[in-house]
Amino acid sequence: MFGKVAGVEAARYAKSVQNSNPDTLDKQAEAARERALAIVTGSGGTERTAVLRTEMAKSMEDGCGIYRLGTDMLATCARIDELKERYRNLRIDDHSRAWNTDWLLAIELGYLLDVAQAMAYSALNRKESRGSHQRLDGYETRDDANYLKHTLANYTGAGAPRIAYGDVKITKSQPGTRAYGAAGEKAEADRKAKGAGHG
Repeated sequence: MFGKVAGVEAARYAKSVQNSNPDTLDKQAEAARERALAIVTGSGGTERTAVLRTEMAKSMEDGCGIYRLGTDMLATCARIDELKERYRNLRIDDHSRAWNTDWLLAIELGYLLDVAQAMAYSALNRKESRGSHQRLDGYETRDDANYLKHTLANYTGAGAPRIAYGDVKITKSQPGTRAYGAAGEKAEADRKAKGAGHG
């Protein structure tokens, strides 16, 4: 569902901005096409889709799970960078151009690595705990002064993404602390008491 929403919003945004150079867009599209075709036409690679995907998943779980340490996230960033480099040496067995799930999974892996890289570098740069993601290395609290922002990971090709931030527009629900168990019950009671005091 969220993929569809993201796609619709991306298309709406693309239609709303001025494209400064259509030739550049054509070149980018052609480069993407050539990258995809290189997977199915190449024959000299040694890396396997399933191996890279498994290593990516383990690295993300190790470094970018719920509980996070800067050193682990840094190791995950380096590992994803390495996997992206190894991806360039990918080999698939099915070289047909129709109904080729081997090719499709290989293409998807490339995009998964891009997303994993964006997530890992975004997490590393966020020096706070927010929502269910908890830093355990000196950044255990939420930092609205510096990080009540949308993280924008800008694709740079083979290198690490460029991380920037965009403002958050708060419409109805103010940010609050997520707490569970007894702490959650106390936070809810405090919220209700505060609301009753304004009535």
